[in-house]
Amino acid sequence: MPPSIALTTPAPPQPLRQNRPVALWLFTVAVMIWVMAGIGGYTRDTGSGLSIMNWDPIIGTIPPLTTAAWNKIFALYQTIPQYHLEHQGMDLQHFKTLFWPEYIHRLWGRLIGIVFFIPLVYFAATGKIEKRLIPWLALLFVLGGLQGAIGWFMVASGFDPNSTAVEPWRLTLHFSAAILLLLGVLWTALTLWRPQPTPAPGQTALKLWAIAATICLALTMAAGTFVSGTHAIDVFNPTTGAGMGPPPDYFALSPWWMNLFANKAAILFNHQLLGTLTAITVIGTAVVALRTGAGGAIRDAALAIFALVILQYVLGVTALVSKLLDIGVAHQMNAVALLACLTWLLHSLRGASSR
Repeated sequence: MPPSIALTTPAPPQPLRQNRPVALWLFTVAVMIWVMAGIGGYTRDTGSGLSIMNWDPIIGTIPPLTTAAWNKIFALYQTIPQYHLEHQGMDLQHFKTLFWPEYIHRLWGRLIGIVFFIPLVYFAATGKIEKRLIPWLALLFVLGGLQGAIGWFMVASGFDPNSTAVEPWRLTLHFSAAILLLLGVLWTALTLWRPQPTPAPGQTALKLWAIAATICLALTMAAGTFVSGTHAIDVFNPTTGAGMGPPPDYFALSPWWMNLFANKAAILFNHQLLGTLTAITVIGTAVVALRTGAGGAIRDAALAIFALVILQYVLGVTALVSKLLDIGVAHQMNAVALLACLTWLLHSLRGASSR
């Protein structure tokens, strides 16, 4: 008789073990990326992003310390179109008001890299991180470094002839890459904090609602980068109502799809339409969660997204009517916080089932 052959199936991968110190470190990094989104929004809306003419990841950490150094970097700025078209004749003191926000933006990015890298090396060397998690965390670090390169790729487009700002699609790429990095860090932190999915019977519908809300919000945020990148808010006129509904010249540009990215009136309307759809979907998600009697993290996340989406809509309308820079930055930061809470909700629904 032939020898018996034992058929074995590979064991399913085991979940990561709970590791709260590593999770707290990653939560800290996620918060720093969230702050970075606000600083980036401020530099974009003030036009400060083009004030530093070179990309020096190491040397650029040190700001100008002497009058000669300030004059040198100011002379470089005077060679780009933004200076000639928008700031002709500005003095050194005015230039410094453009320089510091962009410098802080870049410095904060370097600080995130340090806060990520040093603990990563320590936790890995001391065995406090499971070995199978190290490649993933290393990849997140590399993606963070790549984000700096994408940022320079964006900034460089503002130096083109007759250009006074970066290209909107590059701004969208830079912002989207930062958000993806944030979500990767946040999801990993949540998994280390709570490795085992909590059973959530009867919550399949809620999970679908949460996925739909997340997609709607992501599209709205991407559309918002084009509002910021093109200054589409400028077409709003509270007296005539322009910018509050479908523009009569929605398809003014040819081909038609260019209106999605270059027609300011269409860009503003698209963002408003997507924002309203997002608000409805997020509120619907929260209502479904509360009506099903979900408890624990699901209930807490549902209450958080409900409060944040109401605040987001108020901030959006206020930013549109007032055109205040600080309100616009708060609107952007709140959107990122809302997306983070939707991620928290989705993570809490990993154990969702139909019964």
